[in-house]
Amino acid sequence: MAVRSGGSARKAAAAAAMTVMMVIAPMIAASEAQALGNNREVERHCGTNRVSSGFDADKKKFWAQTVKASGTCAGRLSAALELTSGFWTKRVYGSNKTVYASTKDKARSGLHWGCDDCNVTRS
Repeated sequence: MAVRSGGSARKAAAAAAMTVMMVIAPMIAASEAQALGNNREVERHCGTNRVSSGFDADKKKFWAQTVKASGTCAGRLSAALELTSGFWTKRVYGSNKTVYASTKDKARSGLHWGCDDCNVTRS
């Protein structure tokens, strides 16, 4: 059995740790629930909403949309975008069926409310 010197053992351990981090870090980043384009259905106390966001390359705009999928909520839907600076765009209010918000400023996530009483959901 070969015996490594202390320096070689530390280098091997550091290399192993770096390899593990390189494997785990992308998985953590990919599961980020706040990423633009994390489109899905969201269950709320009075129904289900579809939340979606993305970038329209033709119009050079970031967008967020909330659509009522089902339920009894009659309240107005609203949406905004969180910019890469951390600021939020002005909240846009729509009908009780759909709302669409957009901005030319660089966004990192869509912000969605099922109605005025609902908590914000990011997409």
